[in-house]
Amino acid sequence: MLAPMNEDFSVISGTQTLRGTITNNLPGDVPRVLALHGGGQSSRRGIQYLLDGIANGGVASASFDFSGHGESSGQVEGSSLNERMAQAMAVAGRVAPGRALSLIGTSMGGHIACSLIERLQPPALVLFCPAAYVAQAQDAPFGPRFQHILRSTVDYASSPAFDAIEGYEGRLLLVYGTADAVIPAQVLDQYERRARKAKSVEVVRLDGAGHKLHDWLQSHPRDHERVLDAVLRTLTP
Repeated sequence: MLAPMNEDFSVISGTQTLRGTITNNLPGDVPRVLALHGGGQSSRRGIQYLLDGIANGGVASASFDFSGHGESSGQVEGSSLNERMAQAMAVAGRVAPGRALSLIGTSMGGHIACSLIERLQPPALVLFCPAAYVAQAQDAPFGPRFQHILRSTVDYASSPAFDAIEGYEGRLLLVYGTADAVIPAQVLDQYERRARKAKSVEVVRLDGAGHKLHDWLQSHPRDHERVLDAVLRTLTP
């Protein structure tokens, strides 16, 4: 099997320069999927193993680093969820102008993906250990104010992510670990229960896996194959 091809690109969003990669098996094969990484120390590189796998399955993708992460400019502190939405829209307009894109979101990227459902109308949505935030957090700058909102949140039911997933009519795949100590169980439960209009909903639970699912999957080949199969089923029904 030939190794997938990676083509790096840059996109300007506001005052930031975002670095990304298109992964495909054939030259000129346009992305059908946009991957959104999480917070913390994450970057687009963390999910490259999966994007290589779906490229081998015939699905081209694009991924990028949010500002303050990886190779993109800027700082994490002072950015916001709303700014990340704008950055994702800028990348979508660059890699697939006028075309539908499915979304893969991890952790914070899962919330961002759901927040983009109305704008991007993704035919498929793949969420790895997705986070959810209340509306007050959307424009709060990352840093003390954002952390205060997170610490004071006890009820996630009103999250804009759940409002969006409630009206979603595409295909949905949820992947999470049974030992995730970061995302509250009620958040994962809400994602599953409120996707009532989705064309299909599949849930993959990884026994013993914590929050860093992509690291875990790369060291558990059987589960990696199981997840890759589920992702391809969702992206290419």
